[in-house]
Amino acid sequence: MRFVKLRSYVLRRLRNQGYNILRSTSPISSKNPSWYPDIVDLEKFLHWDSEGVQNLSVPSNKTHLLIIQDALDNIRDEDFIGEVWI
Repeated sequence: MRFVKLRSYVLRRLRNQGYNILRSTSPISSKNPSWYPDIVDLEKFLHWDSEGVQNLSVPSNKTHLLIIQDALDNIRDEDFIGEVWI
């Protein structure tokens, strides 16, 4: 396993393997965050009163995430930052 630059083709590959989010403990302001693929039930995870959303509402030095499909739909390849552990 190794880190690779975050790009749309990497996200498509991870999505095809069943992953639907990337998690990071790097500061949200980091210019090169480290991402780790994960699988969650997005319906439950993103429900407004869920523990998942509550965990996202903490200071920026805690875990944050990137929803893979949302990133593919809304972020240009040249705007991705960081590296993914694959």
